Amino acid sequence: MASQSHRRQVILFLAAILLPCVALVALGLRLVVQERELAASRLEDEQRRVTRQLQQELSSELERAALREATSLAARPELLQAWTYDDSLVVLVARHAEGQLILPWEQNEASGASRTLLGEGTFGELIRQGERAEFVAADFSGAVNSYRQALELAQQPVQEVHARHLLARALTKAGSQEDAEREYRRVAAAPPDVVDENGIPVSLYAVRQLLEAGQADTLISEYLQSVLDANRWPAPPALYLLRDLAGWLVEGASDDGVRTAAESLAREVSGRLARTEQCLALKAEFPGLGLRAPDATSTYGENTWIPFGMPAWFVGAAPVGYGEQGVVVAVRSESVLASLEASTIASGNIDGKIELTTGPAPFGEPLGANFPGIFVTFIPVDGESYTEVASIRWWFYSVGFLLVLGVTLFGAYLLWRDIRREVQLAETRSRFVSAVSHELKTPLTAIRMFAETLHEGGPVDSGTQGEYLETIVNESERLTRLLNNVLDFSRIERGKKTYRREFQSLEEIVRLTARTMRYPLEQKRFALRLEIEEGMPPARVDRDAIEQAILNLLANAMKYSGESRDIELRLRSEDGEAVIEVADRGIGIEPAEEPRIFERFYRVSSPENDRIPGTGLGLTLVQHIVQAHDGRITVKSTPGMGSIFSLFIPLNGDEA
Repeated sequence: MASQSHRRQVILFLAAILLPCVALVALGLRLVVQERELAASRLEDEQRRVTRQLQQELSSELERAALREATSLAARPELLQAWTYDDSLVVLVARHAEGQLILPWEQNEASGASRTLLGEGTFGELIRQGERAEFVAADFSGAVNSYRQALELAQQPVQEVHARHLLARALTKAGSQEDAEREYRRVAAAPPDVVDENGIPVSLYAVRQLLEAGQADTLISEYLQSVLDANRWPAPPALYLLRDLAGWLVEGASDDGVRTAAESLAREVSGRLARTEQCLALKAEFPGLGLRAPDATSTYGENTWIPFGMPAWFVGAAPVGYGEQGVVVAVRSESVLASLEASTIASGNIDGKIELTTGPAPFGEPLGANFPGIFVTFIPVDGESYTEVASIRWWFYSVGFLLVLGVTLFGAYLLWRDIRREVQLAETRSRFVSAVSHELKTPLTAIRMFAETLHEGGPVDSGTQGEYLETIVNESERLTRLLNNVLDFSRIERGKKTYRREFQSLEEIVRLTARTMRYPLEQKRFALRLEIEEGMPPARVDRDAIEQAILNLLANAMKYSGESRDIELRLRSEDGEAVIEVADRGIGIEPAEEPRIFERFYRVSSPENDRIPGTGLGLTLVQHIVQAHDGRITVKSTPGMGSIFSLFIPLNGDEA
């Protein structure tokens, strides 16, 4: 009765403790779930509000920039070809018509008029006459006279500059270097808006000639800088030529000041080229962007702005056009987004951090349909989320303690398991070192014994001497095979083992391997029976690797043959694969051990095996070699009756 009463009191006590605890835990979990749902709802509302605010401010900022540039363009049409704009954030203002973007340098009428002006009237005839004298008749003096006459008739700047350039070239060929250099410098000083039909300033051609003549001075740097200072958008060919000329000036400048100016020029040209190439990419993809200016029914802020390129630009259609054509404006996105983030946070209307990106971001939400590809991330700071549940925190502290204890115990178990694994690995390595030492000692002992016998010069006939030398060579080969196994395993462990696969005759490889093992087999009185299928096609293999695999299998067959002295080496084809088999009639392998014999350092533990030296690497290397050749290895073994190892290698396979 006392025992039953005591048991009843224990049960009641546990019930009085456990039931309230369970109830409190359940209530606490319920409160946590509700609080999380409420916090998530608040976060969503806050995020929607901030997203609308950001969308409106970003749209307003971009629309103002676009409207400002479009208005300026209406008053000053020359801005279509300008490099800089009224708004420093704007990187491109261009027309578009019929779904095609018209870039600034494509609107340069001077390049179109250049071809006409250079070929018209008496001026054009004199130019052609001079070119015939220069290139056909090699009459350089006649060419100089024709170009001088054309220069006297020149009425337009492009005609004058072009005639001087041709005159300088002819003077160079005529041997008048000083006159040629003087004319080239006059051409180099020409205004940058004097361009040829490709939009390239003619002055750049003269600068190139001067640089090739070794004239890398301050004036040359100033000529190049004037092209960039013109505030006109150079054509891409002009920028590429300008980049090359700046590079030549850096290499050829002997004055530090000239070199510094040239390096600064080269950096500026690289920046302009990057911007120009992004414009070309925008032109190529523009038809697929689907941009259009807002029509009369659109409300303010409904224009679509698309992020494009790297660094990203906001590209959109201006609210007003240019004549019958629309206007596209591109704005630097990084500066706009950074300014918008700072102003939104500084307003004090939100708590936390916001981030705008022109690409998918973790926890990011799309900014809106008018800004495809733009994401906003908002992480609020809600310090009062859990104040209402402070009374139940200690329950969660207890749960946390139990979790920490559980994790600690689990970590201790993992640590114990790792230590045990390291101890086992250390034992395995120790056995491996011992096995390798033993394997190395045997051939080294034989080599040293026979070498010392020969060195002492005792009465040894030629036949015995040849036998000694053959023993030394074969033991050296055995030592080399052992070291190759260890080195190959090291490469495999480091992932640096490679195979050079070429079409090879497997029949030749098998026969060569059999000859290599002839001496070790004869020394231990083994009989190797060779069976080779004739007429087998070649296989794409690494010859040395396949030979090494066969040698390892033959060496294993010798070690584990027991009292038997018969080994078979067979080569045949089967279902598009070459099959190399090594069979012995030795001690065999237990079925339970077969899955593990290919593991590194693993050796079957048995009294017979403990007396047989080995490293446990041979079969590991064989498996790696065969798998690297897209093949496989199988084993069939019966304890006490021997084993058959089969290598399957694809015939005429693709190179791995």
